[in-house]
Amino acid sequence: MAIILMPNLLRGQTARDNHLFLHVNFAAGNVYTAAFPSLATWGLNELTKSNIFESALEVPFYSTDGFDLEQYSMVGYTAHDLFKDIHPSLKIGYQTRRMSDFNWGIYASGEYIMNQFKTQYSIFGYESNKLQRFLVGGSAFVVIGGVDKMYHFMIEAGGRYSMALNYEGPLADGKDGINNGLVSHFALKVTGAGGIQDFGIYADFNHFDLLKRNDAKLKMFNIGIMWTVTPGQRENRTDIY
Repeated sequence: MAIILMPNLLRGQTARDNHLFLHVNFAAGNVYTAAFPSLATWGLNELTKSNIFESALEVPFYSTDGFDLEQYSMVGYTAHDLFKDIHPSLKIGYQTRRMSDFNWGIYASGEYIMNQFKTQYSIFGYESNKLQRFLVGGSAFVVIGGVDKMYHFMIEAGGRYSMALNYEGPLADGKDGINNGLVSHFALKVTGAGGIQDFGIYADFNHFDLLKRNDAKLKMFNIGIMWTVTPGQRENRTDIY
C-alpha cells in the first residue's frame, strides 16, 4: 500500500519542498487486533502532525492440495484468533511534489508476516500451523492530483521477495521445508483532509508454492482494507496527500 505525507519533522519546509516518502503500517487479520492499534496510530499521527502511521484489516486466502485448511476466526477472542495474521511494515523512498495533476514516487519496503491456521493432514485431526516470513522489495506509484488539491487518487504496483523465517506445524520440517519466492503488490487509495485521511484497498499475490513437497501444495494471497485516522488535523491537512 502507499501513502504520501509531509511529516512535521522539518518545520522550515513546505509541503511542496518535502520529497520524503515514509510510511509505517500495522495490519492484522482479526477485527479487534486491527481496531485497537488504530488508537495508537491515531495518537502517533496527532503527535507527529502527519499521516505516517496507518492501520489495516488483512484477509488471507489459501489454496491447498493434499490436505484441508481452516482459518482461525476474524472475530474470535482466543490467542490464535487475535494473532491469526500479523503484518507490520516499513516503507521509505522518494516522491514528487508538483502542482500538476500527476505526481509519482518510489519506495523500498521491509515487512514481517505471521500467519496462523489449522490443517488436517494426518489421522490426528486439525493441527495448528504458524508461518513467519520476511519480505523485502519496493513499489512505484502515481498520484492523480497536485499538492494544492484537497483530495488525491493513488495507484501503486510493486514486488517483494518472501523469505521464510520459521514454520511450526505438521506440513514441513521448520523453515527448511518452506519455499522463498516472489510476491506482487497492488494498491488503490483515496487520500484527503478529513478525519479519516486515507482509505484504500490492497492485494498481495504469492507466485510460488509455500511447501517444498510433492504430495501437498499451499498457495495464498492477501486482500486488505487500510485507513489513516487523523481527526485533529482537518484544518491543516489540505495541502498534502
